[in-house]
Amino acid sequence: MKVSIKRKISNDLKAFISRIVLFFLYRGFKACYKFDKSAKEEIDSWNEGFTFIIETGVKNVNLCIKKENKKIVKIKETKNADIIIKFKSIDAAFLMFTGRLGVASAYAEHRFTLKGEINKAMTLVRVIDLVEVYLFPKIITKHILKEVSKKGTNILRTYIYVLTNI
Repeated sequence: MKVSIKRKISNDLKAFISRIVLFFLYRGFKACYKFDKSAKEEIDSWNEGFTFIIETGVKNVNLCIKKENKKIVKIKETKNADIIIKFKSIDAAFLMFTGRLGVASAYAEHRFTLKGEINKAMTLVRVIDLVEVYLFPKIITKHILKEVSKKGTNILRTYIYVLTNI
């Protein structure tokens, strides 16, 4: 199937922006685990070695995270992920990553597939929601989340951690 130049450029731009969002999502996970009590409780409920993957369907635009030694670590790949969220297109991933579509809406609209235990996936979604509360401005989160959780720590502290990773 031949793709137009305009569509190729659009997909490349969406893939580039998605890589950036996944980079900050990973850092947001680490920050929330460190500073937010609710996120820490959710992540602590995961078994040691719990792994999840978010795939966009575009080569090298994915995120693979593992809980290891009571830390959140990014790994290159795994064969045995507990949860795999696979978007059906870069367009669907881009809508969610840019705050135009929430996780619940994306799932309801069949924009991604989920492989793994639904109860573990729900804990993951709750953490993603918390990360979004910290990373996105309130004007965006009130449109993509049913309920905007209270922040358990100072947002400036979180941003500094996400940007510097110290």
